[in-house]
Amino acid sequence: MAYENIIFEKRDHIAYLTFNRPERRNAIDPPTQIEVWDALNDFRNDDDSWVVILTGTGDQAFCAGADLKWRTENPDQSPPWLPNYQSDIDRIGPAGALPTEIWKPMIAAVNGFAVGGGMEMTLHCDIVIASEHAQFGVPEIRHAGGLPGGGGIFRLPRQVPYKVAMWMLLSGQYMSAQYMHNVGYVNEVVPHDKLMETAESYARLLTANPPIGVQTSKEVALRSLDLPLDHPRTAWEYLWEGTTAKMRNSEDSQESRRAWLEKRPPVFHNR
Repeated sequence: MAYENIIFEKRDHIAYLTFNRPERRNAIDPPTQIEVWDALNDFRNDDDSWVVILTGTGDQAFCAGADLKWRTENPDQSPPWLPNYQSDIDRIGPAGALPTEIWKPMIAAVNGFAVGGGMEMTLHCDIVIASEHAQFGVPEIRHAGGLPGGGGIFRLPRQVPYKVAMWMLLSGQYMSAQYMHNVGYVNEVVPHDKLMETAESYARLLTANPPIGVQTSKEVALRSLDLPLDHPRTAWEYLWEGTTAKMRNSEDSQESRRAWLEKRPPVFHNR
């Protein structure tokens, strides 16, 4: 599809998805959400795209969440959210919800405010790089008497310490990039002019590894996250069942071992 509100590019196994509504602090209205889902499904299904970087245009905001002006500006239109979006990878959900079961690495390059649905999108990512002036928050309770409906209320307590998650959810206050780095949510805080350079360096390190191995590692880690380790043995059983067989028996896995033994850079083909 033709994109009007995002920029979607691919280079050297890396996809770039940029929210491009700086006049609205890159807030997500329904047309933008449809574009985001289309682009991420394109990335998920493209065997030549191994990592995606999400960022926003400008230096004010990564994404300010849902565009609250859209409803008043479009009173006769209904948002395209579908029932059960949380359990179906192809059913579009509200701002902050993204397609699930993307086992390829996702990197957020946060260049300002990542709040509401913007914060929720970073919760979908595996790596977060933030500029020094970035801020994170789920202000729904403070601004609308609500809660993060795109999945943030579930994901936040799983990704930051419980007390931090509850303060953010119950107060709606914003947290600085340095604070979120201190609690382990942000991987690295950098000057704004180094943001994309740093995010790309992380992406290139990931593309230097066999993509099947990277994707399998992410899938097993996420699918087994809330499963017990030994009683019953579901997590370990999942690790050694069919999901990882495709990695262990892949051409890339064999190439990785050969290259290490031969002391040369590996050449991967995602097979």
